[in-house]
Amino acid sequence: MKETDFKLRKKIRLPQMALFLTGIVLLVLSAIQYAYVAGTDHVVRARFEGGTVLAAQLDDYYEQRSKADRSGKKQNGAIPYVTLWNMKEGIEVAAEEYTAEERFSLIEGYGNLEQILPGQKLEGMYPPKSDTEGCAVSDAGARALFGSSRVLGKVLHVDGREYIIRGIIKDVRNMLWIQNKAAEGFPYMEMEYPDKTSASEAMEWLEQQGFGVPAVILPGCDYSAFNFLFLTLPLWLVVLWLYAAVRRRINVAEQKYVRAVLSAAWGIGLAVLIFAGIGYSFRFGLDYIPPKWSDFSFYGKKASALADMHTKLAQMKPLPGDAQLLNHSRHCAYLAWGSLFFTAWAIVSVRRNRC
Repeated sequence: MKETDFKLRKKIRLPQMALFLTGIVLLVLSAIQYAYVAGTDHVVRARFEGGTVLAAQLDDYYEQRSKADRSGKKQNGAIPYVTLWNMKEGIEVAAEEYTAEERFSLIEGYGNLEQILPGQKLEGMYPPKSDTEGCAVSDAGARALFGSSRVLGKVLHVDGREYIIRGIIKDVRNMLWIQNKAAEGFPYMEMEYPDKTSASEAMEWLEQQGFGVPAVILPGCDYSAFNFLFLTLPLWLVVLWLYAAVRRRINVAEQKYVRAVLSAAWGIGLAVLIFAGIGYSFRFGLDYIPPKWSDFSFYGKKASALADMHTKLAQMKPLPGDAQLLNHSRHCAYLAWGSLFFTAWAIVSVRRNRC
């Protein structure tokens, strides 16, 4: 009889363990996707309709700010490190031997080019701000031109100019990165801040510098906050389930006064746990806190504004960095919700078997 009970119990536990393991695997995969999103946490991406920002404007700003700092004048607000850039399609690029010629997507910028497509360097480096003779090329583009991605130091020809390959970037498209301070205005801007910055603060800085209002603004901290919230939900579900198991243990205590004291401690602990969960998981900036708690339409308007921004983003030219951020964010959310679903299913299954 005991052997039969053991086999039955084993059959019941195997499906539950499979559900828990599925939830864990999905959570780990979600965390891998989140790592990319977290890397853009301090970056705000601004997308203008036309080439409105000049490299000279940016240099003037940094020069004035430096003079103010040297004179001891107090400056309000954080200083972003700005990278300006543009992307041109169908640019003819030839290898140094002129044995091969391909059409590339040319990214010309001014600043830290790695912010455009972060975390994708395979070898070497992007050309720094002062390097107008260097370039970085995608590994797919290098193979198309040279038959190999081991091409550091080789020369490319673009519009009658020669560029020395400084770095190899992981990408399946033919892409080329160069510095071009003399460009007639840049439509895209990456603003890297020392700390997390809200979209409203970034917009205020853009208006103060006379750069105008962007058509789309993508604050990395918002995506990081959303994805971190989703990522922690399965963990908090397990924690609360285990905490509920403690309550069941308390209920079987024989002495009434002991049970009352433990129940009171359990209730206080639960309240602390819930507030700690909110504080730990909710990492949104001030843009997501209503100015008045009685403004019940705040989050509806916020959701509408986010939907409008993504509609505008979909209508614009697809940009490599934006696509990477959105894909990783989307996959992170889907995997986290999947983990939450399987974890909840496992917990419900355990409770049903106990009943």
